[in-house]
Order: sequence, then structure tokens, then C-alpha cells
Amino acid sequence: MLAALAVVVGGAAMGTGVAGGAAGGGFGSTGVPCVGLTSPLCDGIFSDGATAGNIGLSYWGPAEAEVDSEVAFTSRFLARDAMPDLAVTSVTHHAPRGFEFVGAEVQSRRGAVYPDPDTYTELDATVVVDPVTGDVTVAAPAGGWAIPRSQESSGSWRTGQVDVKLRYQVTKSHLDGTSGVTFTGTGVPASEGWLATGATRVTPGIGGFNSSGN
Repeated sequence: MLAALAVVVGGAAMGTGVAGGAAGGGFGSTGVPCVGLTSPLCDGIFSDGATAGNIGLSYWGPAEAEVDSEVAFTSRFLARDAMPDLAVTSVTHHAPRGFEFVGAEVQSRRGAVYPDPDTYTELDATVVVDPVTGDVTVAAPAGGWAIPRSQESSGSWRTGQVDVKLRYQVTKSHLDGTSGVTFTGTGVPASEGWLATGATRVTPGIGGFNSSGN
């Protein structure tokens, strides 16, 4: 019987194991949350979003990728109306066929409130790869990943964010390039299916399409 692969992610680094190696790149290289945006920065990026309970989700990733390249899919979580005491407890991601999981990074951002700068915190997590479906579940420690918030000088509150970035190696090309993500958290009802989805078209790398992938 196949067993799921469990890997502990500490801060920005991922332990060496069958499921992946050292993390890298940082969130600044992931792209931008393009839900509802038409900025040129969003070219080549698909985006989708959803709200479950009082937690909002923005999901984005590559609209196109080459065989043998490494790509990333990011899920960003925000608190509706900057509500307090909200946390994300797990994120499950379904990558397109032919995408091999490499590593995970989880980070929270408090958000800048003048004169204080942004505050970023690398978060611990446990990653499990389903041996049958290949779906990746990233789980928070007890209590979940709290969505931070900050108070402005006016007294109003601003939501921070929790970002979960998953990296994959594109090994093969398949006609079905669909991906999806769902999550659990404070007050989040159980979902059937994926809360947000995307599509990535795979193009030949330098060596052309993998003949076993079509």
C-alpha cells in the first residue's frame, strides 16, 4: 500500500525528503494577486478567488509553463472587514497532471501602517502529498495560521494576509491543465470540490514535448 509523504516545513525552508528539497525564491518572485486586475504585471498569470466564512481567498499561478521548468501556485488569505481571531488551518492543492511537487512556503504579512513597515513572518507547516492523487495538503500547527491585522491612526483596522506558496517541477504535458485549491479555517464550512481553480497550458521545453505525456 502506498503511504502519504509527510514533510515538516520550518520557516522558509523545507526539509529534504522524497517530497521536496530546499525552498527558495521567496514570495516576492511569486507574482501578484491578479484577481479582478488588468495590470500588465498580470500577463501570463491566471487568477481566481472565493470567500468561505469570513476568510477571503485569492489564488493565482502560471497560465503557461514549459516542460522542465519550475512554477509556483499561491493562495492568499485575508480577513473580511479585518475581523479578529481568524485563522487558516490547512490548504489542499490539486496541481495539473505532470506537475511534481517540489516545496512549500508559508508566510504572514501584517501590512504597513505608517510609520511602521510591513512585518513578514515565516510560518511552520506540515506537508502531506497524497500518493494516489498527488494532491498536496499543507497543515498549520495547533491553532492555525492567524491572519494578522493592524490598526491605523484613525482607529480603523486593516487585514493582513497569510500566503501559501507551492512549487512544482513541470515534468510532462497533458491536455488537462486544471488546478484547484480549497482550505479549512475558523468558521469555514466544509467544501465539496475546489473553492478556486485555474488552468495552465504546458508548452514544449528545449527538448520538445515528453512523448509519454500526451
